[in-house]
Amino acid sequence: MIRAFRSELLKLRRLGMLLGGLGAMVGFSLLAVILTVARADSNGRGSVSIAALSQPDGFASILQRGSDFLGIFALGVVAVATAQEYSSGALRNLLVRQPHRVRLIAGKTLASVAYVVVSVLIASLIALLAAELIMPARHVDTSAWLGAGLGITASTVGNLMLAAAGFGVFGALLALIVRASAPAVIIGVAWTVVVENLLARAWPNVGHWLPGQQLSAIVAGGNDISGYTWALGLGMAFVAAAAVAGSALFRRRDVAV
Repeated sequence: MIRAFRSELLKLRRLGMLLGGLGAMVGFSLLAVILTVARADSNGRGSVSIAALSQPDGFASILQRGSDFLGIFALGVVAVATAQEYSSGALRNLLVRQPHRVRLIAGKTLASVAYVVVSVLIASLIALLAAELIMPARHVDTSAWLGAGLGITASTVGNLMLAAAGFGVFGALLALIVRASAPAVIIGVAWTVVVENLLARAWPNVGHWLPGQQLSAIVAGGNDISGYTWALGLGMAFVAAAAVAGSALFRRRDVAV
């Protein structure tokens, strides 16, 4: 499994993956900061007030606004990395070197998930630096973010990394099911953004049981749909089930020659 992990990291370090994964996450995190600054209003009539941003949880609220999109990026990166082995034909060669399928897919998936988790951390830190530089120009006091709000900021980043890992595992499962990058990403985005949100709005009690809603609630530290403890327990249970299902599918499914 360690060799599979290392080999996957080599692939993820390519320029295309760096730009498509880490670059996209950093870019969107910066965009979230810029849009928040643009919409901030001293009178509280905008989407967010300057007074609210000056609170200890001000930066955490910025991260929470973009958490769903960062989760989608994580799902897409892992789905593409997993499905590429099918489309390129490299999977057959990998199975010759490592016939133990569960070890192979576990190592590769762990590497991809580690990549998106580190990418989320880097994107969050860059977004924090950018916010510290540009927020004072809008009279936002950011001193509390790393003062009294340091724990809130750190826990939000940690929850965002945890949710990204969960979305990544779901992306790997979708790629193993459809064995193609584009359909896996489309299905993941459609389910997370469209289907789950529609179901949660129509029947709030149903949203209490949906995997994507739980991962979003983890980042928010709990919301109107699910409390943090419930979201963490059920969300991680869904992630574990997805990992087991993906391993079982990969172990039993034939690989086309």
